[in-house]
Amino acid sequence: SHERTLHAPPGKLVSVGTHRLHLNCQGSGQPLVMLESGLSGWSQDWALVQPELAKFTTVCSYDRAGYAWSDDAPEPRTGLLAVQDLRTMLRAAGLQGPMVVVGHSWGGMLAQMLAQTNSEEVAGLVLVDALHHDQTASMDPDVHARYSRNMRFLTGSATWLAPLGLTRLAGMPASVVLDKLPASEQVSARALAMQSKNYRALYTEYMGIDPALAVARSLPPVPAVPTIVLSTHALSEFPPGWELDYMRQHWIAGQRALARETAAKHVVVADAGHYLQLERAELVIASVQEVLQKVRLTSPMVSK
Repeated sequence: SHERTLHAPPGKLVSVGTHRLHLNCQGSGQPLVMLESGLSGWSQDWALVQPELAKFTTVCSYDRAGYAWSDDAPEPRTGLLAVQDLRTMLRAAGLQGPMVVVGHSWGGMLAQMLAQTNSEEVAGLVLVDALHHDQTASMDPDVHARYSRNMRFLTGSATWLAPLGLTRLAGMPASVVLDKLPASEQVSARALAMQSKNYRALYTEYMGIDPALAVARSLPPVPAVPTIVLSTHALSEFPPGWELDYMRQHWIAGQRALARETAAKHVVVADAGHYLQLERAELVIASVQEVLQKVRLTSPMVSK
């Protein structure tokens, strides 16, 4: 864990029982805005968004188990267990809901699962190119099988290459956003991305996605809270394979379904990639502010 001592965590480590999670909070006020990163991402993914939102309210980002500054969990923390980790961490840190959850990609699925299971804790949602629960189930089975094989190979091989230092040689970090981060974050993010536990976390999470989506499909619907769905048409960087036309069309269909089912305002960004919080930070910030405004008007539980 040489990399972790070299780069001190910007937030604090909060125990959730068997392991500690890195929680980084800025700003003050209600409601809390909780930032949930996608697969292979962590708190630094929000480096452009978090300081701006912190001018208006309390905003927290964190690293799920195994990523960046957080400890490895002894057992895989995927799906509802990841949601439970988040809730335990917030309680331990003395942060009570109801909150606005901003979820990117896989983190958007976790945001939905939190709202589906603990509706009283979620006052609003911003889903940033988020997964829809049918995303893989509704996919052509052959395409899904091929895609899964590729992802298992990529995430799995990285897991055994990383301890040998070979991913570093191959220039294969477990994050695809490093070049998009502000310069001040890049050195630490690059070092953290190369830790073998980061690759293990990615592999564990990837292997847990389909089972978690099956759970999500069985849960009650996402409650009717102010929601904005931000979608892109260009899933170029990640995950690999999504640049195929079939996959793109399938993604767009999933985004439409997501917006419809959550009765969301749907904003489609044609000329940006998957990481809108880094490529179109101002759009994500404005969307969160819009949801915050609606929440403050409609929710008696949230102090103005």
